[in-house]
Amino acid sequence: MIEGRHFRNVEARQRTLSSAIDRYIENELPKKKDATGRRAHLEWWRQKLGHLKLADITPAVIVEARDKLLREPYTRARPESKRSLHHGRTAPQYVRSKKTVNRSLAHLSHLFTLARREWHWIAVDPFDGVGKFKEGPGRVRFLSEAERDRLLAETAKDPQLHTLTLLALSTAARAGELWNLQWRDIELKDGRILLRLTKNAQPRTAWAHGEALRMLKEHGKVRRFDNDRVFLSKTGKRYRYAKPFKSACAAAHIKDFTFHDLRHSAATYLAREGATEQQLKAIGGWKSGVVSRYVHLAAEDTRAVLQKMNERILGK
Repeated sequence: MIEGRHFRNVEARQRTLSSAIDRYIENELPKKKDATGRRAHLEWWRQKLGHLKLADITPAVIVEARDKLLREPYTRARPESKRSLHHGRTAPQYVRSKKTVNRSLAHLSHLFTLARREWHWIAVDPFDGVGKFKEGPGRVRFLSEAERDRLLAETAKDPQLHTLTLLALSTAARAGELWNLQWRDIELKDGRILLRLTKNAQPRTAWAHGEALRMLKEHGKVRRFDNDRVFLSKTGKRYRYAKPFKSACAAAHIKDFTFHDLRHSAATYLAREGATEQQLKAIGGWKSGVVSRYVHLAAEDTRAVLQKMNERILGK
């Protein structure tokens, strides 16, 4: 009792969740690629539960806050932002998806894991009794041939946007992976591209071919030599592709399509060409659960082929 070994929850009764979040932000966030988003999630938990002692945060408390996170509407407008709302306009409200709530839970869970294993602030992890929401099937939206032709006709009006779009569509690389590309990572002679900053922190190689490689070479002729980034604005800052891409989709009459859906499109085309799950993983850096979506789509495409063959040999 004197040494405190029989009262392992002493720290848990002295420390608040807010203090734990402070330590996590100071020591752990600098190691995370998604530090900005992770911090925003943790600040929500601080607002709701930050005043509680760690010993008072039970599975029931987390579950109640989890359900509130799912139901609670929020706005994306910030009074201090340069892109503030015009006078008299009301900020639109949104609700979080189950996937977003699960990600927020994962961030807080990691904090409690560290508090138990490394900081020794708690003896029992309250997340042992907290479940996550079932997210359902992931989104798969890809371009039809007609949509693809219309979109590329619009992006071709902006050489930099066109180059970025072609690379996303032909390599299945993520927007962030292409956005962070530097010329030192590209071999224009053979089209070899080293993607250093990936979602799973594992660098991988992509290959540019045909029109995508041609546009990349043309883009290289007008590169800046005071900045090694491949995609830059005229002022030398990072190229902001979201707005011009959205405008191109609107002009091409393509609805419900995002830049990330170019990656879905590339994966679907690859699966249709017979790419195996292992090849898809190597090309796009996907996990098995995600890859199976594209393989399934390709399997559905075989229905018409099988029907045609059966009608020929067996009759309609």
